[in-house]
Amino acid sequence: MTIDFTRLSASDYAAWWGATIATLALIWNIVVAIRSGARIKVRVNPNMMVYPRQPITEDKTYISVTAVNCGTSPTTITHFCGYYSLSWRDLIRGKRQQFIVNAHPALGKQLPCKLAPGEKWSNMADQNNILKDCPSGFIYLGIIHNQKKKPVYKRVKINA
Repeated sequence: MTIDFTRLSASDYAAWWGATIATLALIWNIVVAIRSGARIKVRVNPNMMVYPRQPITEDKTYISVTAVNCGTSPTTITHFCGYYSLSWRDLIRGKRQQFIVNAHPALGKQLPCKLAPGEKWSNMADQNNILKDCPSGFIYLGIIHNQKKKPVYKRVKINA
């Protein structure tokens, strides 16, 4: 069966036009629905030091973790956490040693912390303590927030 476009009336063209626009609007609404909500981007910076030095920080080296809400709705950061794997095989198999970072109040914003769209949260973890537990392997730090079931992690790449 072939369609003869020369025999279409003006109302047929209007129907095709309406169907095309409706389909594009549906696709756009699906994209908007998928991208709505809180979207957290995590950035990790190792080998950081606090300046000016304070009695709490001394000469310690820290891993700075920053989380930014790039989404459209607020969220609450509930945990500052991480995990490490001793080899890439353990990483693939899911053998991960998880931990919670208990940071001092002077090192960043405390938890729980409400994060509105466009706001950022930052805190620091003691790098030497983390490297004591995992001197070699893969280290990931990140956050848990109330809009997603899975944590948001970023790999820590330490250049010693």
